[in-house]
Amino acid sequence: MSHAEKIELHISSQNIVNQQESSETVDGTSRSSSGLDITATNNNDDDWDTDLELNSKRGSADYTGKRVYLDACEELGVVPVSYFMRHIQCEEVGLKHHGLGPMGAKAIAIPLVTNTNILKLDLEGNWLEAEGAAYIAEMLKENYYISDLNLSNNRIGSKGLYAICDMLKTNGYIKHLDLSGNELKDGDADPLAEALLDNNKLNELNLSHNDFSKLAGEILGHAIGENEILEHLDLSWNHLRRGGAAAICEGIKVNARLKTFNMSWNGLADDGAAAMADALKNNNMLRELDISNNRITSEGIKHIGKALDVNEMLEVLKIGKNPFREEGALILLNFVNNERSVLKVLDLTDVFVTKEFEELKKEMQQSRDITIIYEGVLGNWVLTGKYAKNANSCGCGMDIDSMSSNDLEDCLQNNPIAVLKAWIDKRNLRLLDVFNQFDKDKNMQLTHEEFKHGVKQAGINLNERQLDILVDSLDSGPTRDGFVDYKLFQEFGIV
Repeated sequence: MSHAEKIELHISSQNIVNQQESSETVDGTSRSSSGLDITATNNNDDDWDTDLELNSKRGSADYTGKRVYLDACEELGVVPVSYFMRHIQCEEVGLKHHGLGPMGAKAIAIPLVTNTNILKLDLEGNWLEAEGAAYIAEMLKENYYISDLNLSNNRIGSKGLYAICDMLKTNGYIKHLDLSGNELKDGDADPLAEALLDNNKLNELNLSHNDFSKLAGEILGHAIGENEILEHLDLSWNHLRRGGAAAICEGIKVNARLKTFNMSWNGLADDGAAAMADALKNNNMLRELDISNNRITSEGIKHIGKALDVNEMLEVLKIGKNPFREEGALILLNFVNNERSVLKVLDLTDVFVTKEFEELKKEMQQSRDITIIYEGVLGNWVLTGKYAKNANSCGCGMDIDSMSSNDLEDCLQNNPIAVLKAWIDKRNLRLLDVFNQFDKDKNMQLTHEEFKHGVKQAGINLNERQLDILVDSLDSGPTRDGFVDYKLFQEFGIV
C-alpha cells in the first residue's frame, strides 16, 4: 500500500467532558446538540472521511460515553445499538452480527477512545470492511484497556489488515486477536509478519478461514520462528499445502514460545506431515497440535509416530479425518506407547480402528492418563461402536466380499450406509473423491445414474439390481428428489 493510501485517522477525545447543552453553528460548521463535528461522507476506499474529532462543549461531563455515542449515531445517520448502550460499562461487549457496517464501527469507536471498562470486544460478522476496521484500529491507538478483539468475518481485506497491523506496532495491550474469515491473501502476509516481529504483547492470533497459500507460509514461517510472544496460533482452513506447510513448520521448529497450533484443513499430505514431524522432534514447547483433515496417509503417520516417540512435551494431538485407516491408527498408538510420551489426548475422529488397537488402548489406560477418541472398531469388517446397532440388525456378520447375493441385497436395503462405509474403508477410498469427479454442477448432489457410475468407477462390485437397491435406499426420505446428497454421508462420518 502506498503512502497516499495509508489510512489517516485522527481522534481527539479530550473534549468529551465540558459539553454544552445547546446546539450552535460556529464558522459555518453545523453541530449537533453534542457538538460533534463528524462528516458521514462515505465514498470509495481511497477517499474515506475518517475525521472522528470531537468538538464537544456541553457543560456536564459524560463519563459513561452513552451521550457521545448517541450524538455520533445521529450525525452519522446510523441506528444506535441498544445492547452497546446497556453494556458500555461492562468488561465484555459482544456485538456479533449486529449489522454495524463501517459507519456503525465509526460510531462505537468514538466513545471507546476513553472507555476504561471494556476489556473484550467482539465484532464478528458485522461487514465492517476495510473502512470500519480502520476506525477500530485508530481507536485502539488511544485505548489502553481492550485486550481481546474479535474482527472475524468482516471482509476487512488488505487495507483493513494494514490498519490493524499498523496499530499492532504501537499497541501494547491487545493480547487476543481474531482475524479469521477476512479474505486475507498471500500479499497480506508481509504486514502481518512485521506486526508479529514488532508487537510484544499479542498472545493469541486466529488467521483461520482465509486464503493463505505457499507464499504466505514462507513469509509467516520466518516470523513465527522469530516471534517470542505468541502462544496460540490458528492457521486452519487455509491453502498452505505442502510448500507452505514446510515453511511454517520450519518456524515451529525453532519457536520457543508457541503452546497450541492449529493447521487442520490445509492439504498438508504426507510431505507436510514429514515437515511437521521434524518440527516436533526439535520443538520443546508445543503442547497442543491439530493437523486433522490434511490428507495424511499411513506413510505420513509413520513420520508423526517417530516424532512422538522422542517428543516429551506434546499433550494433545488431533489428527482425525485423515485417510490413514486402521493400520495407520495402530502404528501411531504403538509409537505413543512409550515412557517418554506425555500425550493425554489422541483424537482420531472419523478413523476406525482394529480390535488390536482397542486392546492396546485399554492396556495403556491402565498405566497412564490418556483419552483416545476414534470412530469405532472394525472386526472382520463388521462394524461396531457407533454403527453396531444398524450393522447387526441387518445380519451382515461376514466379510462384505464373501456375502451371498441375497445377503448383500438385504444389507443394502436395511443398512446402505453401513455397508457402503465398510466397502470404502476396505478399499481405502474417499467418497468425497467420487462426488468431486462426477458432480458437474458442484452442488454436492448426484443423480442416481451419476452416483451408480461413480460407485462402479471406484471399483465397488455391485450388479445393476444391487446398485438400484443402494440408490433407492439412499434416496428414500420424504423428499425423494432423485438425488443422492453428500450431506447424508457426512452425518454418518463417511467423507
